[in-house]
This record gives sequence, C-alpha cells and structure tokens, in this order.
Amino acid sequence: MCNIIDKITDKTDAFEKKIIRYIEKNNMFDGARHCVCGVSGGADSISMLTVLSKYRNYLGVNIHVVHINHMIRGEAADADQGYVEKMCDFYGVDCSSYNIDVQTMAAEQGLTVEEAGRLARYGAFDDIKEKYAQEGCVIAVAHNRNDVAETVLFNMARGTGMGGVKGIAPVRDGIVRPLLSCDRAEIEDYLRRHGISFCTDATNDEDDYTRNKIRHRIIPVMREINDQAVEHICSMAEMAADYERLVSGLTEKFLQSQGIDISMETCGWTGISNEGRSYSVDRDSLFGQDKLVQELAVRRLIGMVCGGLKDIGRSHVQEVMKLYNADTGAGIDLPGGGRAFVRYGDIVFSAYNKNDNNSQLDDASAVDIDIDIASDGVYEWNSGRLLVKIYDRPELLDLSKKECTKYLDYDRIKKCLQLRTMKTGDYIVVNSEGARKKLNRLFTDAKIPADTRRDVPLVTSGSEVVWVVGLRIGENYKVTDNTHRIIEMTFENNI
Repeated sequence: MCNIIDKITDKTDAFEKKIIRYIEKNNMFDGARHCVCGVSGGADSISMLTVLSKYRNYLGVNIHVVHINHMIRGEAADADQGYVEKMCDFYGVDCSSYNIDVQTMAAEQGLTVEEAGRLARYGAFDDIKEKYAQEGCVIAVAHNRNDVAETVLFNMARGTGMGGVKGIAPVRDGIVRPLLSCDRAEIEDYLRRHGISFCTDATNDEDDYTRNKIRHRIIPVMREINDQAVEHICSMAEMAADYERLVSGLTEKFLQSQGIDISMETCGWTGISNEGRSYSVDRDSLFGQDKLVQELAVRRLIGMVCGGLKDIGRSHVQEVMKLYNADTGAGIDLPGGGRAFVRYGDIVFSAYNKNDNNSQLDDASAVDIDIDIASDGVYEWNSGRLLVKIYDRPELLDLSKKECTKYLDYDRIKKCLQLRTMKTGDYIVVNSEGARKKLNRLFTDAKIPADTRRDVPLVTSGSEVVWVVGLRIGENYKVTDNTHRIIEMTFENNI
C-alpha cells in the first residue's frame, strides 16, 4: 500500500482521515489488491463502503461488495438489497447479492439465527475472496467501537478469559475492520453531514437478541455513570489484547515443548475435522507454569479437540485444572465430543472418534511380553517400557504412593508374569480376604473411559492382575513385614 497519509490535507474530512490513518497503522491492505466488503445497507457498512470507494486508488485495492439477504424481513430486506446494489452502481464497484434462508439454515444445523447468519455471511465472503486469492485479498467488515464494547460485555456475562475481554481485533485471519477507531455516533454524523442515507433494520430495535439488550439497556446505564464508558471499555480491551499476546507467546512456547503442533489449533473453524485428535501434556510441567499460562494452554487444547470454543466457558477450564490431583483414569467430558483425562503422569485431551471401537477389540490383538523374574530387566512396550529390579528388602523402604513405581513381594509370586493389556476374565484381588473384582469393574469405578482401557499396561499372573499401572497393585502382592525380597517395577511412559 502506498503512503496515503501524504494525500490527507486539512480539507480532508476528519472522519475519513481517522479511518485512513487507522488502516495504515494496522497495515490492513498490505499485500492485497482486492477487498471484499460486507455491506448490509446499515450506517456502519455504508460509511465503510463510502470511504473505501473514495480512497481505493490510494489504498491500491479493488472493491467487491457482498450483500446477504437473510430472507427474514420480507419486503424490507428486499428494499435493503436494492439500496445496496444502487449504492454500488453509484460508486462503481462490483456487487454480489445472496439470498439465503437463514432461519431454515439455523433449524437444519442446530444453530441460533445469529450464528447461522454469521456463517452465511462469511461463506459468501469466502466465495468472492477465493476468486482473487492469488492476487491478495482481504475481507472488510464494519465493526465499530460500540461493537467492541458490546462484545466485551457479552463475553464477560457469558463467562470468559482474557481472550474474550480483548474484544475484536482490527486484523485477524484475513479479515480487516477499518471502523474500529470510530463509534456509532461519529459514523451517523458523517453520513448526515454528507447527505448519505442508510437502511435501518427494525430488528435492531428489538430486545429479542442478547446483543440488543446490551446495546439498549446496559450501555445507556453505563453512559449515565460515565459518558466515556464505551471508550474506556475499548481501551481496556486494547490493553487486554496486548496482555493476551504476551501470555499467548508463553503458552505457544510451552505447547511446542510438549510436541504439540499449535498450527492445528484452529481445527473446527477451518473445516478441518477434530475427530480422533489427541494431545497429551505432562501434568507436572503444565502445572509448573504460571497460572495464566496453565489456563490458556488448557483452553487452547480444549478448542483443538472440541472443534472450536463454542459453548466452552471458564468453568470447563477450571474442571480440567482439577485433574492435577486426580488419579489415573479420572476425567471430564467436554462439549463437542471432547474429553480430558489423566493417564499416568499426563493429562490427555482427546476428541471422540466414531470409528474407534477399542472396547470391542479381540483379545488376540493384545501383545503379551513375558517377564523374567529371575533377574533385572528392561521390557519395551508400545507406549513405554517396564524396568524390573530384584533385591533384598532394605531396612527402610519408602512405600509412599507412586503411580508408576511399585514394590512387590517377590516370594509371593508363584507363576510367571506378563506385561500386556486387558483380556476377558481378568480380575484383581482387592482385600486381604481374597475378594476379587473384575478388571472392567475396577476401570468403571475408577472412571477410566472405555475407549482407553486397552491402552492401560498390566502386569499379570495368568488372569490375575498383579499391577494396573498407574492405578493399584493386587492385594496378594503387597509388601508386608514378612517380605524378604522385593521386585521393584517402574513403568516409563513414552507418550
């Protein structure tokens, strides 16, 4: 983009000057030769169209307008469409109008009308943008500072972290917002001064939608307290955005240290399926981070396996955080088919895979590894390795709880041992009276998901389970005062 500040003079309209400077400050059209403008016919979008059309040569972009008739308001919507097309003819820019039955779309896809409308708009924008992708193309939408304030309040009421408080970004994912430096009063004043009419959507005056309630009820009360309330909310949002960028950088660095490809975090917004995705982080490493990094990392991971952050609130993040002190197998279900659970020393974030049928796998698929209890040894396994040491019991033996290291009474082992996964008929002895519990029941009681049970390594003696790694050992093999020799077993997880 050329330096258009040089083209601004004292005679340049103050509103236009403000927008042009904001565009340049945020490098909105760098590398772009085309701009797809979403124009509804309302004051915001008409003012944006007017300014961008006037300065398009200086900006170095061709303007392409997209108008969506949501087919909700009947003749009024048709009139809006006609007005937008007339304005495009006047300004000499391309216009593509789409008639999309948003109410039907919402019903078919299980969305709110607002959500369906947004999908319809951005789908149409992308249709046009794709035509000019090779030459560089951005999408321009007409959000203003009032929209920022309303978004911040909406997110706060719904429950949000710092990402929701930061409001609306001026440039993100190929979308630019030239009017974010202006409020609604400035926009309407500009149009009045230049004699430019605009359409009024009657539904904006109704309180059926949450945003309208914020606009009509909350914002006016806040302005009674301080007439600069909107400006102050926007300033706070800008500071929150700066703060979030800093914390995001630290979070990305942590996730990368865990071998997680953060480039995939947008799955669910990009059309990339999240199905079957699974990510694990070392529990101690995660909770060794600053609390803000912990929460943002968890939030990102939830979004990666749930196909986005729709219906994800801070409560879900807090529930995952509680897994720090939980036992292996403990977990929570998340909206969108996601789940977070403890596996040994990790917290695993996974997406439901409709094709996953692990619980129905045949026993023959399991790999059995014989353990030689006559000597020390290391036994490689698909998810890690088992280290075995045999020695006389020392005077002092720390039997404190360790998930992945256990001490067994060597002399109470009567049969050969195996390292394997579960099989039909497996059981574990759970008390000194010899009471047995089926392994499936043990997993159910421990809340270990059915689709992960065959990933749990076991040390067994026939059908009797000696040790469920990460969970417990069988009563028959516990060290007592009469124990003379020890088998120390440590499972090192490679996942």
